Amino acid sequence: MGAAATVVASREDRLNARITQSWPLPGVRAGSALRRVGARLLAVQDDAFSAVWIDPATRKLEPLVLRGPGSALGKNDKPDFEAALVHDGRIWILGSGSRPNRCGIARVDPASREVALMNALPLYGAIARELGQPANIEGAVPLADRLRLFQRGPGRSPKASYTIDVPLEVLSGAAPKILSVTNYDLGVVGGVFLAFTDAVALGRHIAYLAVAEDTPDGIADGAIHGAGVGILRDGGAHWDVLTEADGSVSKRKVEGIALDAAGGGWLLTDPDDAKAPAELCRVDLKF
Repeated sequence: MGAAATVVASREDRLNARITQSWPLPGVRAGSALRRVGARLLAVQDDAFSAVWIDPATRKLEPLVLRGPGSALGKNDKPDFEAALVHDGRIWILGSGSRPNRCGIARVDPASREVALMNALPLYGAIARELGQPANIEGAVPLADRLRLFQRGPGRSPKASYTIDVPLEVLSGAAPKILSVTNYDLGVVGGVFLAFTDAVALGRHIAYLAVAEDTPDGIADGAIHGAGVGILRDGGAHWDVLTEADGSVSKRKVEGIALDAAGGGWLLTDPDDAKAPAELCRVDLKF
């Protein structure tokens, strides 16, 4: 495949992405993806074989164990689940692919509560070969005829984020094939480049989250200089800085986004501190 086309995101103040409320989620750590499934939200954690159901009205929590006890694991052992999607009535939770032990995919049937774990090393290997760098998948959106994966790059480098399109059948173990790759320059906040942390379908378009984290490789933790919320539409990218209720630039490490019919949405944070709970944030958006 030839060189990837590059999309330079444009800043649009009218998006007005603003956090209006936030709540700690006791016992939920390392928030890494968020999906609406029916009336509930599913919060994914990157440090354990478990996720958490959230009732957004009451914020009541219910654990979803994917394997074993579902307890927190160390950095070298964690599955690094970073993306989630709903397809064919089932939930798919994807590892980042940044290391061999992070190349798993969990498939969850909400009705039966059956969980299946699959090794997707061939998929992540194909991505790494195509990009010439390790996979670091942070978001996944099913489209009509393909699956779009969101690669997070380092905050010290522009044009380091990518989308990679593969056949939807890879979720069922089909041999991977790279259909297309697009490179993104997502903008700058506080002197640090934004990089993808999650994405979700928005009608015919895609809404995405990006964080300006001062890190050399997109995997190591670093200082958060800000975040952006954006939309991919008509071949372009448009974004605005995420702010707090008082209008200041948010320094939260937001890694999950879910939208609702009311025009607003929910964000999930990763505090990068094993002793601090993730937060659920209500956000106003004007896409």
